[in-house]
Amino acid sequence: MQINVTGEYNEKLKIRLSQGIWNNTLYTLFENSKAVKVVFPNDPGLFRLSIYYNSENFYVENLLYISNPNLDVLSFHFYKENVRVFCRIESMLVVELNKEILLNPLSENFKELKGIIENFDADNCASL
Repeated sequence: MQINVTGEYNEKLKIRLSQGIWNNTLYTLFENSKAVKVVFPNDPGLFRLSIYYNSENFYVENLLYISNPNLDVLSFHFYKENVRVFCRIESMLVVELNKEILLNPLSENFKELKGIIENFDADNCASL
């Protein structure tokens, strides 16, 4: 599978595919500003695409590869308008992915939980 990422993004961008429903296998496609070479099983299957733009914007979608996913070329182009983050996705094999999406901001509950976890981690590091 070939991954192309362009546009406005930083080192926090992560793009992953997970395969399966109950027994998941996680494949990282893009991390640390680099595409990661991944070899998928050659069989068709159900996958979940997860895009984590930063710690507060994300997108998740289920997709079905009806042929070998290793033959696909996925392109992601990120851009910002005002405070919103958009991504234009293109796939050679999965027609349903050829679209423009708005990355979802975290809900207030998750932002609060994230703050609690970060404060907890900071307190534990300070006590060492």
